[in-house]
Amino acid sequence: MRARNIGCCVFWCLFLTYHVVSETLPSINKDDALVFTVATNETDGYKRFLRSINVYEIRHNLRVLGLGEAWLGGNVKTSIGGGYKVNLLKKALKDYKDDDQKIIIFTDSYDVIYLNDLAEIINKFKSMNTRVLFSAEGNCWPDKSLASKYPPANRGKRFLNSGGFIGYASDIYAILTYAPIKNKDDDQLFYTLAYLDEKLRERHEIKLDHKSEIFQNLYGAVADVELKFEGGKASLLNTVYNTEPLILHGNGYSKLSLNSLGNYLAHAWSPEEGCIMCWEGMIELDIATPKSYPIILIAIFIERPTPFLNEFLAAIYRQAYPKSKLHLFVHNNVAYHQDVVDKFINKVGKEYVSSKQICANDAMNEVDARNLAMDYCLLKECSGYFSIDSVSHLDNEHALKLLIEQQRDIIAPLLVRPYKMWSNFWGAIMDDGFYARSFDYIEIVKNERR
Repeated sequence: MRARNIGCCVFWCLFLTYHVVSETLPSINKDDALVFTVATNETDGYKRFLRSINVYEIRHNLRVLGLGEAWLGGNVKTSIGGGYKVNLLKKALKDYKDDDQKIIIFTDSYDVIYLNDLAEIINKFKSMNTRVLFSAEGNCWPDKSLASKYPPANRGKRFLNSGGFIGYASDIYAILTYAPIKNKDDDQLFYTLAYLDEKLRERHEIKLDHKSEIFQNLYGAVADVELKFEGGKASLLNTVYNTEPLILHGNGYSKLSLNSLGNYLAHAWSPEEGCIMCWEGMIELDIATPKSYPIILIAIFIERPTPFLNEFLAAIYRQAYPKSKLHLFVHNNVAYHQDVVDKFINKVGKEYVSSKQICANDAMNEVDARNLAMDYCLLKECSGYFSIDSVSHLDNEHALKLLIEQQRDIIAPLLVRPYKMWSNFWGAIMDDGFYARSFDYIEIVKNERR
């Protein structure tokens, strides 16, 4: 979200520590509700989910099922599956099977962001006059033939989505145990059949959140929502039903849209401070203790004739980072520049822990050179990979240090051409994988949104 004129990108693997934003919750007994999710791996999506849980002080109520265990629910990315989630939750709720007062919230984790605290969620649920509420979407999945069996919906999304539901423990447990399910069976089909069972639906007062009053599913509904900036923070508004959803789910192919919205929601951004989330988990490298700096490979790529190449290489050398923690890799694909590169390597190469050069007469193409640079980084057991092309200059001598202090897995700069609406940033991707302009493109490129 923040742009620095440093012209580089850096890759490294680090663990992030999220800052908890403290808020005063309305009076509510937190023991009245438990929040469940399933996550077998600590993915970036899970960390984002956890951050929103922390922001709204729900961590005390959270129970993560399956963490660190093997996923047994099949390949849900390419086919049906997910019954494993049902069986994990069934086991976890066994002790609450007769509790008709405790409220249970279940959501997915990798593609979910909480947008408000437990008090708001529970109060909204209690106002909806139901015992169990499932999220709703506009597509009947995975069995379209069941669409005609759904009760009519006067307004709103008609079909059940299993990525989020809320209800009383005894009722949810009854739904979980109405029929057996194998780990690789489809969880959404399991819940759909429960909802379509009229007797079961009436007995446990099961309803769908047709108007996204609590759960907002994005697939097929990205155009239904927009960000609202008010009171120094961003919130989500469903403009079709004039509701403000409390839990956001990027189901199906909507995950890229979820990533974009996630840059702003759950107190991640404010008009006054810009990207709040960008400052979380940062470290500060102490110049007095260079031995503590991570080992980085600087990979330089000269793939086309480049003016001011001497100045470019000099800026690399001037980086305020101990050479004793840097490996150097150079791929020069331009014969005209070979003398300049040779002089640079001969003059400063020995100051680095190691240096490797691929010359123009080696006839190695750019793709192979970039792959070789990554292999070289792994060979040297680097903590990070710093890649820079000769057409981008490091004007800031602290660029590498600043990037590492960000503690991000992947980070890149925003490069622009003065007085032109051009940048290396698009912010979105089309269905065919090509670049697309995001809704906030203009503001970011103009440095009006940071």
